[in-house]
Amino acid sequence: MDVTVEIPYADVRKRVVETDSFDAAFDILTEITQSLGFTQVLYGYIPAMPRLPNGDWLPLKLNLRNFPNGFEEGWAQFMRIDPYYRACFETTLPIEWHSIQKRADVSSQQRQAFRYLEDFGLTNGITVPVHLPFGKFAVMSAICDKSCHGWESQRRATEEALFRLMHAFTRGLHERSLESQIPTELPRVLTPREKECLKWASAGKTSAEIAQIIGRSVETVRLHIKNSIAKLDATNRAQAVATAINLGLV
Repeated sequence: MDVTVEIPYADVRKRVVETDSFDAAFDILTEITQSLGFTQVLYGYIPAMPRLPNGDWLPLKLNLRNFPNGFEEGWAQFMRIDPYYRACFETTLPIEWHSIQKRADVSSQQRQAFRYLEDFGLTNGITVPVHLPFGKFAVMSAICDKSCHGWESQRRATEEALFRLMHAFTRGLHERSLESQIPTELPRVLTPREKECLKWASAGKTSAEIAQIIGRSVETVRLHIKNSIAKLDATNRAQAVATAINLGLV
């Protein structure tokens, strides 16, 4: 490919808006990326700020099409440290995978992720991030496996097209209110009572004060907060409150 490919933004957005499910919309994304010469595509979405107050990262659940059998199970160990995922927070532009693979600051675990991808023949790709309002985040990667040839030529021809495609696709999902259908890896859902206790804790109330407000015993309030701490992978009440706020749970 030596000629730059054009993607009609309005047409892509309209096609997505006319679907009735994320899976149907993902079919459209897969079809278009395949027409551009890519063999695999993934899409991820996090409806909260990906980085938690304690510095940890939320795991990025990858929704995959045409990936080799067995890939997803082994990739679970890399979901939080995915080097291409992390690189998305340094730019709003497409990320060519080789530019990340060559960096000196990637960790040993991230280099393991590169090797894992290489074992499946997945070394050439372009990742396109979209930074959404209120800290939400979406990302697409279009990949060429080892059956492809002429990667540099394809990259130059399609990079801008993938950028437009990703933004049109994500805009269409939002307009059709399909984000809630996108599988994610967020912490387990809190119960209404757990949310209520954390809400009052975020307002600076003690367990005794919360118990009086909600009409339950102090022991019950403490149990709800303890359960919340466990579900949010927090170490104490303050961290649980901060994480719940970050995730939009309270």
